[in-house]
Amino acid sequence: MRIETIHSRTSTSIKDCEIVPVSANRDERGCLYEIYRETWPGAFRAVQWNACASDTGVVRGAHVHVDYSEFYTLPRGEVIIGLSDIRDDSPTFGRSAQFHWADRDAVAFVVPPGVAHVVLFKADSVLAFGLSGYWERQRDVVGCQWDAPEFGFDWPDGPVRRSARDLASGTYSQMLDDYRSLADTWQSGRRAASCR
Repeated sequence: MRIETIHSRTSTSIKDCEIVPVSANRDERGCLYEIYRETWPGAFRAVQWNACASDTGVVRGAHVHVDYSEFYTLPRGEVIIGLSDIRDDSPTFGRSAQFHWADRDAVAFVVPPGVAHVVLFKADSVLAFGLSGYWERQRDVVGCQWDAPEFGFDWPDGPVRRSARDLASGTYSQMLDDYRSLADTWQSGRRAASCR
């Protein structure tokens, strides 16, 4: 798979996974990024915001969430982001996309539940992201090896640093099974709660 540049793209080719222009107000002092507006295309009501500062060579993922969307912004740095749809009911199931993304691109990515994601930090960077639901450790367990061949990602050569959790992640097929099981459990819980 070719690593794409963003230019003026607004779609990743994965259902509900959008590229959203953000407002970059640059001057001689630097840049004030408007990183989120609920009125922007693909935006949602964010209940939690996180900032992730990572050094060059750090890899985060592959992770996938069952119960919330993420709105990724990159106010500082340069990364390669890989996205892959693992939702069985999605018309883009199995489709992957990979982008070279830098702060100068002034965009955000909307990553819905069921889209696996990997971020390789090409420079010291800050990734800020909003969540549509609160992060809960017990549900943040689905993932696989970042370089699983099933994704079709093309990663540059070079040493990387990963967390113990990511090093211990299983295979792509284990991730699919774990996602399906957790998604079914979560959906069943939501249905039961709505019937009360």
